[in-house]
Amino acid sequence: MSISASINIRLSNHSRESLSLPDLFQNIENEGWTYVKSNGEITILPLGDDDDYNWTSSVLNRDSFFDMLKKKQEKKEIIGIELMRVDSEVGCELLIFNTNQMMFSLSIARKKINAKDDIDITDFSWYLGRILPVLRNLQVEQISCEQL
Repeated sequence: MSISASINIRLSNHSRESLSLPDLFQNIENEGWTYVKSNGEITILPLGDDDDYNWTSSVLNRDSFFDMLKKKQEKKEIIGIELMRVDSEVGCELLIFNTNQMMFSLSIARKKINAKDDIDITDFSWYLGRILPVLRNLQVEQISCEQL
């Protein structure tokens, strides 16, 4: 049976309206995450994805990347990007919806709690300690952690 885990975050309306994607991605980098692979590729939901979740990888320079994010935001499309920790093999997909919701899908080398009997439980505290600092300039109204 496959495990699915996510951290869902709801921002205040004010934070969502004032969300600066360049600032958010600078915070992501400052907090030890990267979205650019060693080969220069970025894995994203492309412009015009229309909720198909057709993840694609391509080489984009910083200006092209932020221009594409701006267009997706203007068209009220879901912004999706793969993030990796620079200090481990752990990663996730960040989805920013056109509402005040964002979700971190914990699907890449998911971090688990070390417990007896091989209990398969996601270590949400590990993720929260590395995700919440990214959101330090935003007002978070709700956080929910889910494992199915």
